[in-house]
Formats: sequence, structure tokens, C-alpha cells
Amino acid sequence: MSYKTLLGDPIGAPVLDWTAPPLPPRATLDGHYIRLEPQTLADHGDDLWEAFSAETTGADWTHRFIGPFPDRAAFDAQILADEHNTAQLYFAYVDKASGKALGNGSYMAMAPGAGSIEVGSIMFSRAMQRTRAATEAIYLHLRWAFENGYRRFEWTCDPLNAPSMGAAERFGFSFEALFRQAYVTKGRNRNKAYFSITDGDWPGIRRAFETWLSPENFDADGQQKQSLRALTAPFVRTRISPEVSQSTNDLGQPIGALVADWTPPPRPSRMTLIGQSCRLEPLSVEHAADLYAAHGHDTEGRNWTYLPAGPYETFEGYRDWVWEAAASPDPMHYTIITDKGPVGTASYLRIAPSAGSIEVGYITFSPLMQRTRASTEAMYLMMKWAFEAGYRRYEWKCNALNIPSRTAAMRLGLSYEGVFRQAQIVKGGNRDTAWYAAIDSEWPAIQAAMETWLADDNFDADGRQKQSLSDLTRPILVAEG
Repeated sequence: MSYKTLLGDPIGAPVLDWTAPPLPPRATLDGHYIRLEPQTLADHGDDLWEAFSAETTGADWTHRFIGPFPDRAAFDAQILADEHNTAQLYFAYVDKASGKALGNGSYMAMAPGAGSIEVGSIMFSRAMQRTRAATEAIYLHLRWAFENGYRRFEWTCDPLNAPSMGAAERFGFSFEALFRQAYVTKGRNRNKAYFSITDGDWPGIRRAFETWLSPENFDADGQQKQSLRALTAPFVRTRISPEVSQSTNDLGQPIGALVADWTPPPRPSRMTLIGQSCRLEPLSVEHAADLYAAHGHDTEGRNWTYLPAGPYETFEGYRDWVWEAAASPDPMHYTIITDKGPVGTASYLRIAPSAGSIEVGYITFSPLMQRTRASTEAMYLMMKWAFEAGYRRYEWKCNALNIPSRTAAMRLGLSYEGVFRQAQIVKGGNRDTAWYAAIDSEWPAIQAAMETWLADDNFDADGRQKQSLSDLTRPILVAEG
């Protein structure tokens, strides 16, 4: 069933009788084969060091952000840091037969307001790999999250990590997106594959796990009768193969290309970006009255349908938003000013210098700015600053139902990467989010296309374009959607 606003714009289905779930507590999750205990150095450090040290080549750490560790002191420092990490909740995976911790992992990207959570930083020792206990550990993570009201459960990994990619699909996760140049890890490029399970998927996937984990599924020699992959296959919507790399380490494992002569870029400052048809100034409450008047030309409020806030019925309400937004370092908002005065806003957000990644968003163009050279030049100026500052990845995301925004992203040269199902709840309705990105190697061609389009000689005496920007950027796109 499709849903629309009174203006006819498609919107997400209403999310009824739902409240934001709690953050995971520091409590034990108990299974038949495994027990997930909140990880501490005192309780689990010795076991984990012993378990992980059994693999002597370092192969298990290749696709991790950390490790291998040169000595016990370095390992203990990491376990202690994990214990006090407020952004992730680490668990030690304690084998109930031996009483020893044989692996660990964490809840991360915990966003109760969006109903979304991720499991990650998973490390199974050689003693735990390919065991019922390892599968049950993931089942316990999933079960707690969905029983407590989460709508979306994520799994991410390096797409060169074939075991992790395979595990995601075996556990019933559906592939959603591949982020190019998501990080620089251990001096090398790392892309990022995204998978998810939604609450609608979970009942079937839960039955699959419980069928597989049941003692009746194993013969007298412990051999499975039905594979978990076969049981979850009906619920996996989209699949993807691991990436192929031209680079390998000494162990023959595929690794990302070396990122040479790169240092993390600076964060954007409260700077002014100046073009021919517009300039971008840091958002200020001094701009509020002019911006509110400009947005008043949108008498239906259509421009606000896909934004998390607005439309604003009173100037005071809009001014309060400007006051708060102007003080925010991320998102960092800018006012777009043309010869008509302040006519729109846009921001940098998800600013991650260490990953070389930045996003443009909260784009709100009033009718005075829409379909003008200034609207395109404003986006050009923001992208130009980011790549010239040293960012490697430039993101754009929007409500998947917002076709004008999706079209605009590709017109500007950003390639489609995927759709995140049930990514958020916005204004009481479900929001799937579409992702687009450009990377630094594409920027020279995008810049040339934009500058060709923006040039005076691309417009006739009546101001009509001779070449469309979409025609100029389409050959640059690696995927459309």
C-alpha cells in the first residue's frame, strides 16, 4: 500500500504503536551453548588473550581496524578501552561447556530513536569458529534487539572479507549498499558493505536459527542435517559476492589498495564560500527573517515533506530552529545568499576526517532559489571545498521516496550506492534512506562537468541551458538508482 501527503507526495507508511527501544543494558544474554557477558579485562582478559593467541599468523585480524597486538600489554589496553567505550557495548562470548571466553563482539551504531542497531567488532577465536556456540552468539544479539523493539539490525564489513560477507548472508542479512572509500584502515583503502535484517524479516529468520540450533538438527557425530544458509535463504532479499582485489598480504588474503601520501583533512570551519552567482555564509540568526520570508513563497509547505522538521507556522518557530542549528558543529549549516538575499540553507554533516568522508545534507532551497544556476553553484562550492581539503568520499542521502532529491544527486555526479530499509522514523512515518556518493578520483571529471555547465557560454540570451548537467555527469556515474 502506498501513502501520500495531501499534496500528493509519496511518504512512508505510518509507524503505529511504536516507542523508541532502550539501549542495551550491561547484562548477560544466556543461551544453550554460549553466554554473552559484558566484557571486562578482569573477568575475560586472560581467556581472550589465550584464545586469540592460538592463531599465530595474524590472519584473523587482517580485516579488523585493530590488531594483531605485539604483546599482552597492548592487548590489555585495548580490552580496557573497550570496557569503557560508551559508543559500543562489548560482550565476551563465554563457552558454557568450558567456562572460557572464546570470542567477543559488540552492539554499535546504537540509534534507539531510529530503531536501528548494529552488531560488530566480532572476533571468534579458532576454538569458536564453525561451532554452534558462534551461531548462537549472533542469534542472542538479534533476539535481544528485536524483542526490545528495534526495527532494523545491521551488519557491516570489508567487502574483501569473504568469510564475513558469507556469514552475513548465512545469518539471514540482506545486502543493501556498498560504500566506496568508506575508510582508510592500516594505511589502506577500505570499502564498506552494509547488510540488514528488519523486524518484518525477523520472525522467519528466528525460526531458521532455532531450527538449526535444535539438537534434532545434528546427528550422533555432531554433523548438521540442515544448513543455516538453506534455512535463512528464503528471507535474504539481495545477495552480493565478495570484492576482488589486486592486492594481497603475505598470507594471500585480499586487502585494500595502499593509500599513499594522505593525511586526514581538516573539519570545515565557519568559513564563507564565494561563487559567481551565490555565496555561502555560516548560518546566523541574522539570516532568519530573510530565510523565513523566502520559504514563505512555498505556500503549500511542499519543500518540507521529506525534512525532519518544518514547515514552520510562525517566524518564532523558525528562528528557534536557526538559533539551534547555527550553534551546531555537525551538522554545520550555511546560508546560501544570492542577489535576492538569503534564499536557502545547506550543511556539512557526518563529518569524519579520519575516514576522509563528509556528507552534504539538510538542503532547503526556497522557491527563490530552485532551478537556478545559484542552486547548482552552491552544491559545486561545497563539493569543491571538500575534495580540495582532502576528503576522499562525499555523500548525499535522502528519503528513498524523494525522487527529486535522488535525481538531483545523480545530476550532480553522485553515484547510487543502495537503500537502507527502515533507516529512521520521521514525522511518525517509516523512512527508507537512499545513499549516493562521489569519490576523489571522480572529482576532476565532476568538476569539469559542473564548470562547463556553469559557464556563461552554456546559456543563451534568454538564460536557457545549451547542455544539461545530467548529460555532462551521466558518463561519470558508476551506478544509477
